[in-house]
Amino acid sequence: MSLPDIVLYKELVEFCNSHKSEIETKFEITLEFNEFHENCFVEMYLNNKANAEPLKPIFLKEKVSGLTEVYKKAGGHFWNARNKMIKGLDIQKGQWFEKAFQMFLKTKSITVIKKGFPFPDYEVRKNDIPIAYYELKYIESPFLSANSQIKNPFPYEISRWDYEASLTLDTGEKLLEQRKKIENDIISKEIPAFYVWWFDSPHLKGIFYMPAKDVFEYWDKVGNLHERKEREGDLLDKQEKGKIYPPLLKMNSISEFLNKIK
Repeated sequence: MSLPDIVLYKELVEFCNSHKSEIETKFEITLEFNEFHENCFVEMYLNNKANAEPLKPIFLKEKVSGLTEVYKKAGGHFWNARNKMIKGLDIQKGQWFEKAFQMFLKTKSITVIKKGFPFPDYEVRKNDIPIAYYELKYIESPFLSANSQIKNPFPYEISRWDYEASLTLDTGEKLLEQRKKIENDIISKEIPAFYVWWFDSPHLKGIFYMPAKDVFEYWDKVGNLHERKEREGDLLDKQEKGKIYPPLLKMNSISEFLNKIK
């Protein structure tokens, strides 16, 4: 397919697979984006955005060949208890994707530098002047029980579903501090700030983003949507458990994001 978002995401995947040793050797990561994933992107995201309510997975399975089997396989993996996950390793893997995306943007003549908290993770610069900020989150686990555990379906009326309600942000003191920084020192200076998710689930894959202002308005509207169970890794240091799930179908994807930060 020659859709701009698909073309760019395929470029990103190919770049990552051919520059593994330059990104980080700690993890052996091979990314995949085949015809099945292209069909998922079209039917689960592009063709679904205009619907008043997100399509139920049962209807999407009729549109995408192989989706039923992927749900069965993914369910067997992601339903398993994962409460022993160590947050540090999770963060390190996320940093692999942060660096990979930074390196890919450089091939598009977009200069990005790492920033420290409470700024968003990355500052986009042009002629040594900041022109945008973004925070990148890597997500590979679909929230399979979203329809039963997210009690407030806003901006929808009926229910949320795993493929459009998996792009999460931890809430709490850290997000509050970052929000103050963004609102007082970035947006107030008319510099855009974005939250970006690299969604690498078994079905839907892509880069999706939402302006920070819209994320904060969504948070104000819904409050905490879910609080995950405690896991062993939480005992090592304090971890936020409250979460929000900004709606993927209200986000745009990689081609428009690159246009926004150029």
